[in-house]
Amino acid sequence: MKICAFFSGIALSAFLPLLASPVTILSIDQLTAKSDCVIHGTVIGKSVQKDSEERIYTQVRLHVQDVWKGEVKSNPFVIVHGGGILGSRRDGVSGGVRYKLGEEVVVFLAINSRGEGVTLGMRQGKFLVWREESTKQRYAQSLYHGGRPAKENAAGYRFPARLPLTLETLKRRVSQHKIAAVPQS
Repeated sequence: MKICAFFSGIALSAFLPLLASPVTILSIDQLTAKSDCVIHGTVIGKSVQKDSEERIYTQVRLHVQDVWKGEVKSNPFVIVHGGGILGSRRDGVSGGVRYKLGEEVVVFLAINSRGEGVTLGMRQGKFLVWREESTKQRYAQSLYHGGRPAKENAAGYRFPARLPLTLETLKRRVSQHKIAAVPQS
């Protein structure tokens, strides 16, 4: 029995580091504070390209429906992220964001030196928007925030961050966020 417990302990200690995540989960307030702009829109195009150093990246064209924070200088607005498929070459970033044509999204973005958006927190800054058919209510969900409304008579526990998040609630949280002024010395 002691041998079994010993080997179970070794197996468990080898497995536990795999559960640790190097990614810091950002709250909606943190995403808002760190973003240069927050945009609600629809993905209307994608193209994969190489930069001057032969790195593959994807350009996403987003039709802007509404700007919740910051400003954008073009519509469609361009978002970029590392990776993609170009010819027979496939590059990717583990945990990286992906966009699909036709997706309605809310994105929390940093703006790079070329004026393009870069999704914050890898996938964390992308919220997928959908409409619940039975109620026509619109919801937003990211990797860590929001969830599907519970079916009638459904039992079970959900983490508070995984509770349903309406699009209107997300927009209100972003627009109400106040960034504290940093005192000048």
